[in-house]
Amino acid sequence: MSSARKSPAGKGRRDRGAGAATVNIRVRNLTQMFNSLDPSPFWDRDLDQHAAEFIEEEFSDKRGARRWRLRVHASEGAALAPDVRSAVARYYQRLASSARRRQREQTRLGQLALLGGALIFLLAMSVREILAKLLPHGTSMLIDEGLIILAWLALWRPTELLVYGWVPLFRQRRLYERLAAMSVSVRVDDGASGVERTPPAQDISAADRAAPPAAR
Repeated sequence: MSSARKSPAGKGRRDRGAGAATVNIRVRNLTQMFNSLDPSPFWDRDLDQHAAEFIEEEFSDKRGARRWRLRVHASEGAALAPDVRSAVARYYQRLASSARRRQREQTRLGQLALLGGALIFLLAMSVREILAKLLPHGTSMLIDEGLIILAWLALWRPTELLVYGWVPLFRQRRLYERLAAMSVSVRVDDGASGVERTPPAQDISAADRAAPPAAR
C-alpha cells in the first residue's frame, strides 16, 4: 500500500465548517487495500498493513473533528467496494477489542501490584519500628531511611500504573472505535471511458458494519 502513502492525494483534509475530517487514499486497484498474504476468502481479508498505518496516522491528528470520513479512489475494482468498507470496519473493531482487553488486563495488574506494594509498605514500616528499638541510634537511622525509601517505591509504580498507565491505552482504544465507526466511501474512475463510477451503497453505517457480509 506504499502507493497510498506516497500519493499527494493521500493527504487528509479537514472540513472545519462541518466539524468533519476527511482522508483520501488513491490506489490503482482496490485489491491493493487488502493484505495480499491473507489466505482466507476475500470478504474476510484484512486491510493492507501500510494502508491501515496510513489511515491511523492521518486520523490521529484529527481527533478534534466530530465526524471522520475515509474516501478511497481507485482506477479498477469497482465490484470490491463493499469488501473494502467491511474490511475497514472489521479491522478496527478487532483492534478496538484488543485494546479494550489490554486496558482491562493492565487495570487488574495495577490493582494486584498495588496490593503487593501495600503489603511491602506495611512490612517495611513494621521492620523499621522493630529495628529502631533493637539497634544503636546511628545504625537504626541509616536502616530507617532505607526502609522508608523501599516502602514508598513499592507503592509508586502500582500507583503510577493505575493513575496514568491507562491513558495511552484508552486513547488508542478510542481511536480504533472511531475508525471502525467512520464513514467509508469508494469511488472508481473508469480509465477507459474517463467516467468516474461510484459503486452503490457508497457509505457504510455503523449498523451495517456490525453484521458480517455473507460468504460467497
